[in-house]
Amino acid sequence: MLLTALSINQAKQGKGYAKQAMLLLKEFVTTEFPYCNEIVLAVNHKNIAALQLYGKTGFHVTGKRKIGPIGEQLIVSLKV
Repeated sequence: MLLTALSINQAKQGKGYAKQAMLLLKEFVTTEFPYCNEIVLAVNHKNIAALQLYGKTGFHVTGKRKIGPIGEQLIVSLKV
């Protein structure tokens, strides 16, 4: 499954909402999409906060990279 967007209102950032959402994502996907075995997303290589969030919630950098409209994107995945 490709996760195409996750954004938190700037006024609400730093309160753990994104982390909680990412932690709930695996359960949601396994329940609602039982044949899905992986969640994949791309994140800008300069977005250190997002990379740290994804790492803390079980995602791993795959080593694959893509060039997107706003620069280099790292591909990260989570096995479900």
